[in-house]
Amino acid sequence: MRLPSLLRQFLGQDRSPGEQGEHLAEKHLKKQGYKTVARNLRSRFGEIDLLVLGPDKRTLVFVEVKTARADRQSSVPPEHRVGPQKQRKIAALAARLIAKHKLTGRPIRFDVVGVDLHDDRDADVRHYVGAFESPW
Repeated sequence: MRLPSLLRQFLGQDRSPGEQGEHLAEKHLKKQGYKTVARNLRSRFGEIDLLVLGPDKRTLVFVEVKTARADRQSSVPPEHRVGPQKQRKIAALAARLIAKHKLTGRPIRFDVVGVDLHDDRDADVRHYVGAFESPW
């Protein structure tokens, strides 16, 4: 049985784990002085989870968020799922976005945020600054 959206929201079930992770990552970054420029930038080539402006107010940071439920007994942290293929895809999406919106001349960086969701306590959020570099 599917709950009505208002009831799911009231019960805290209105977000998927991925959406929860992105929300927590954005909140964490905001506390560190980052400013959100855009969320879930989608194109036919893929998606960039978060685009933020670094604390220096100049650097564009493309953020990939990976989330896992901590009760799933995986020995691999979710952020380790951002392998070389995913990194190339994010870098290509970033290049298209930079060209399309004429954002050249700014420093850019690629960060990864890993989030472990727990039922019985606050989530664990890990931020990897400069997690990978663009191949271009």
